[in-house]
Amino acid sequence: MNKTKTWHLKVVSVIMAVLLWLFITNESLIIKQQDVAGVSLKCINLSPGLSASYPEEVTVSIVGTPRTAREINAYIDLKGKKPGVYTVPVQVEQMPGTRVSSVTPAEVTVEITESGEYIFPVSQRVRQEPPAGYRVAGIDVTPEKCVVRGDLEKINRVNSLVIYLDLGSLQDTAVINAEVTALDEFGKPVTGVDIMPDKVQAYVVIEKVSNHVMVTVSPSLIGNPPEGFVVRDVTTSPSEVTVIGSEQDLAGVNSVKTKPVDLSGRNRSFKQEVELVAIPGVKIFPGKVTVMVDMAAAEQPQEPAQ
Repeated sequence: MNKTKTWHLKVVSVIMAVLLWLFITNESLIIKQQDVAGVSLKCINLSPGLSASYPEEVTVSIVGTPRTAREINAYIDLKGKKPGVYTVPVQVEQMPGTRVSSVTPAEVTVEITESGEYIFPVSQRVRQEPPAGYRVAGIDVTPEKCVVRGDLEKINRVNSLVIYLDLGSLQDTAVINAEVTALDEFGKPVTGVDIMPDKVQAYVVIEKVSNHVMVTVSPSLIGNPPEGFVVRDVTTSPSEVTVIGSEQDLAGVNSVKTKPVDLSGRNRSFKQEVELVAIPGVKIFPGKVTVMVDMAAAEQPQEPAQ
């Protein structure tokens, strides 16, 4: 045989071997089996006015071209289904170059209920007031109303929509993004409903309060010390506090009393943190003081000289 022809055959053999290797490698990649978890499960053909509750994700086993969870369309068909509980098969849309071998779970339980939609105004509740010396001048909420959607039975439990505001650090006007909460008639949160939008903006106007005065603290004592002991002195720290309010509310406020400090059984000096007695329409800062009671043994009367 001619050496040139032999050389050509050797070259062709090498090329064929390489092509065969590439084919086997790619074929191995193409026919590879893959379990894809986290595939979103959707529903189709759900009748208007109904809502469906079912598992959100499934796992799909495929053979062929690798796929991601986003590329796989898994769904359940609820055509003609009325309110009730059903077990329906999970279906997967065909994909070129890929075959679905199994779905886990293959069937899911679906609860279909009547759905509704209502519009509620949004109110606000201040959980923490502004710092002493400041007050809320106004609060505007945008939007003023939100849509509540979901199961009709749950929507019928909704009595109001509310946002909660913590203003303890505010000393100026601010815009707060607040989450909207649905409450029932007893003030408890209602879950399982969709609120749109679920957050609103609260435009809070804070202003400084100009009416405030310093007044003395008057300690209140109850009970009596044991026999043979007396109260020598009573002081408070601080001895004065700031009271804040309108001119009308502050009229006649010259002192603030502490809540009672009991002397019963006390036979030595002591100090105790005590709350101040609230005054209607007035803020007191600080709201607590330390009462220091100086106790001493009573002096014994001297017997007359014989």
